[in-house]
Amino acid sequence: CWCVNTSSCPSWHPKTDYSNETIEALSKQVPNNPLTLTCNPYITANCTTTPPQPPAPSTAVCGLKYDSKFCATYRMETYTDQMAAEAAGAFVTHIGACGLCSTTQDLAAYIAHPDLTKAGKRCAVEGIISHELGVKCYEKLGFTQPCAQIWAFDGAFDAKKCALTCIPHLGQPNNGPPPECRLNECLQCDEDKAGPLFKALAGRTRRRSGLLGMILRPCSSVANITHVRCPLKSFSLDSKIRSH
Repeated sequence: CWCVNTSSCPSWHPKTDYSNETIEALSKQVPNNPLTLTCNPYITANCTTTPPQPPAPSTAVCGLKYDSKFCATYRMETYTDQMAAEAAGAFVTHIGACGLCSTTQDLAAYIAHPDLTKAGKRCAVEGIISHELGVKCYEKLGFTQPCAQIWAFDGAFDAKKCALTCIPHLGQPNNGPPPECRLNECLQCDEDKAGPLFKALAGRTRRRSGLLGMILRPCSSVANITHVRCPLKSFSLDSKIRSH
């Protein structure tokens, strides 16, 4: 199975064959209202995005409202749920509230790099030397500057909190044997200590966007979303989030 399940594997499978044309098109779309970050949320209490993210329920989704049929620019909005997003004419890009990584450029970066484990470690090391170097490292992977910032802050935090846990597990598989497929202790440390804040501020994650990676995750945590270059041109069930 492509995910960690407790009973049976889901009948659906995340799309993995996105074309280079789709990745390029998504990377070139421009948000009208990107969020920025001017503080380190892992150090500064009450650090938040600019503008601040609105309170959102657990059912919230991040929707994109395109300005024209060519999908060159768009506005990101947080909706209470999928139905509210669709009623407003928005296209769900990930579950959870919109955040620093919710742009289509960041989506393109995730799709282009199915495995960020090695690249993330390299950027984290550069981030220890200098936050600016860490940000530039993530930007080279295709992420926007705000998304690169939260990644760099997350990596630096991990280095402080999880280094002693991670060193003995360098080179180990991401997951243990089935059926539990437990995360190795290093990844679990990141998941527990840095993960919640990262997800809250980044908004988009691989799982929330319906994308597979090299780390097996619980089936229930992976959104059933298929992305298209321009949903206004090719609106179909594939451009919407579907229930599991």
